[in-house]
Amino acid sequence: MKVIVAGAGEVGYNIAQRLSRDKVDVVLIDCDQDRLDAVVDTLDVQTVCGSASHPDVLAEAGLEGSHLLVAVTSSDEINVLACRVSQIMAPEVRRVARIRDPLLYKAVNSADLKEGLGLTNVIDPTTLTVDNILDFLDLPGAVDVINVGGAGRLKFVGLRLPRQHPAVGKSLSEVLPRSEGINLLVVAIYRNQRVIIPTGNTVLSGRDLLYMAATDAHLPEVAEFFGIEWKTVGSVFIMGGGEVGLSLARRLEERDDITVKLIEQNPERCEFLSRELDSTIVLRGDATDQTLLEDEGISDCDVFIAVGTDDEKNMVTCLLAKRLGAANTVTRVNRYSYAPLVSAIGLESLVSARVAAVSAILKIVHKGLVVTVATLQNNDTEVVEMEVTENSKCLGHRLMDLKFPSGAIVAGILRDGESLIPRGDTVFGAGDVLVAVARAEAVGQLTKTLI
Repeated sequence: MKVIVAGAGEVGYNIAQRLSRDKVDVVLIDCDQDRLDAVVDTLDVQTVCGSASHPDVLAEAGLEGSHLLVAVTSSDEINVLACRVSQIMAPEVRRVARIRDPLLYKAVNSADLKEGLGLTNVIDPTTLTVDNILDFLDLPGAVDVINVGGAGRLKFVGLRLPRQHPAVGKSLSEVLPRSEGINLLVVAIYRNQRVIIPTGNTVLSGRDLLYMAATDAHLPEVAEFFGIEWKTVGSVFIMGGGEVGLSLARRLEERDDITVKLIEQNPERCEFLSRELDSTIVLRGDATDQTLLEDEGISDCDVFIAVGTDDEKNMVTCLLAKRLGAANTVTRVNRYSYAPLVSAIGLESLVSARVAAVSAILKIVHKGLVVTVATLQNNDTEVVEMEVTENSKCLGHRLMDLKFPSGAIVAGILRDGESLIPRGDTVFGAGDVLVAVARAEAVGQLTKTLI
């Protein structure tokens, strides 16, 4: 498979990195030769310097022999134009464009215009980010929430194990003996900057980040295990009135049970927000102003969400809100290299538009029997969906009878519109979609074992 990635920024680099690691032939296009030189030093990819919207540049990148063009430059217009030009030059190539302007996204995502512009798929980072934030509102206090199977039928919920939790120092088989009917499954553990795919003998440590597979019906069991109570969110503060903040406020206004306050410094933007929003209370001011937060009742806030464009200010305001009594916080970071820092200073829940865009694009790239859904924490562990067909090796076999590679686990099964957490005696049937968690190096062997 050959993929052309237009744009060597953080999103383009991460896509190229993931694909090259999966032995995909990648050609990276960018106008900045210095940036491309830096990429060649770290990745096994080809590079072409120039604009991805220029026919000669696309031809030099080998468009006609490619399977997919991913346009993620910093310019929405160039992304759209690159897809249109590539459609004319090589109609058989699939085309994906990232569009950050919400008005342009809405316009080009209409059926007629989308087809006319040669866009096979369009990625909107704002919508992806807001969807991610809403997941956290449904499970306040979670460090990470990954939905798989569509419509959130199966969730991987990441929660931090307290140092004094009774499970610390015990093995998983002791804590969650599935033979006794306990239907919770720990599918991954994030510890010391690396992901562990656990076995029954894995011993838990304080401050482990546990990823648990759960259907909606199992969420109360997850909460009980961690000794927490997920309360209905009634009060939300949003810091930042940009496109993410505006879109989030609009989505929250659809829920009658939530009071929303949005803090924005720019006076013109405040006036615009006041016109665009109905029930949201728009506050003009600086979210680092302690007096403002206290006067507006931050101590009664269920979730404080910082979605400004400045990573450092997002972190500072969340720390301040937490100190003043906000029950939970969600921090937006643009540079995902900040993720370990956010966790280290006590801000567990974070979102990144760039990471969301990478995950969405990779799912499109891998469309077929094996679909990459998401990555966990340090980017070397994947959540994948695999469809069982009449020719699959695992068809008719029990889970316990299959030999899995080290670093892989089947975490869930999507079957006939329902989701279930598999047990050792679970038999795989045609049409099942298996949801697995695997370290990157184990994905290939897992596929050979099951599919």
